[in-house]
Amino acid sequence: MRLPSATALSLQPADASRERLQTAARELESQFAQMMLKSMRSASLGDPLLGDNTMYRDMYDQQLAKEMTKGRGLGLAPMIEQQLSRSLPAASPATNVAIDLDRSIGTVMRPGPIALMQNLPLPMALDAGGAGVGALGLAPSRSGVSLPAVAPQPLPVPETPEVAEVGTNPGAKLDCSSPEAFVRSIWPQAKETARELGVSAKALVAQAALETGWGRRLVGGDKSHNLFGIKSTGSWRGARVESATHEFVDGKRQNQRAHFRAYDSVQQSFADYAKLMRNERYSGAIAAGEDPVRFASALQKAGYATDPSYAAKISAIANGPTLQRALGALELSGERAYAALPRTTPRG
Repeated sequence: MRLPSATALSLQPADASRERLQTAARELESQFAQMMLKSMRSASLGDPLLGDNTMYRDMYDQQLAKEMTKGRGLGLAPMIEQQLSRSLPAASPATNVAIDLDRSIGTVMRPGPIALMQNLPLPMALDAGGAGVGALGLAPSRSGVSLPAVAPQPLPVPETPEVAEVGTNPGAKLDCSSPEAFVRSIWPQAKETARELGVSAKALVAQAALETGWGRRLVGGDKSHNLFGIKSTGSWRGARVESATHEFVDGKRQNQRAHFRAYDSVQQSFADYAKLMRNERYSGAIAAGEDPVRFASALQKAGYATDPSYAAKISAIANGPTLQRALGALELSGERAYAALPRTTPRG
């Protein structure tokens, strides 16, 4: 990604460097939002208001991206700023430092090969993803509270592993200690539910990550296992918990308190979600199949949440580096576990 003007900034230490980094990070976040909107439009059938007039559509998307990145924005800017700041060499107070934004941006926006992912810490904010966008630092749609950035420890691999224990055990306990651990503990059930519904497992994990802040903002705490922010309305007769939340009414956010369903396990949460998704109301989301962007757009169109950026946030997490790295680490751990299993030589 390239900035629209100069690609190098002359930075001075202390406050000057911080201000320039913040400006560059905010511009990059806005550009990413435009790219995300462009990707979503390419998956749609067209705009009934703007039609095929690409000039006006691009102008509209540019303004929409600016609105999306105001205030806290998507949460990506602080992460880019942190990454860019690492490229600043130590300098005396009288020294000017110039950094190449294109080079630095590449380290933020282009993840390395899967083989290197095990050594990369997963950013935590949400926290977009996630946020880098999977680690976007997006606020959960339920509470709107951003989480602090943390660097979780690399995924440990047991010395005597069993393949069934490495990301394939549907009865695993919900682990919310890091985005990587969160994905590892719900991925098996996400794959099973996605297979039953005929949709993308990544989309389900991304939605759960958004609703819970990668497990750190579960309604009623981690004992509720409510991964999808489902309220205890209608015919629900099971356990429930009360929690602070918010809704958007006429485009304005309003803080509220509401009752949410509580489950005994991750499996129950996914099972209830699958039952909800089979409702005719969400037939468009089911019809989206394996496309996370179309799935998210259909969810928002069906009114799953009142957040006007709900679909954009899910899409950002599903295609962002946090989820990609978590799945890469999960796959790598499974391969290591399989390779560590004892082999028997067939008898002739």
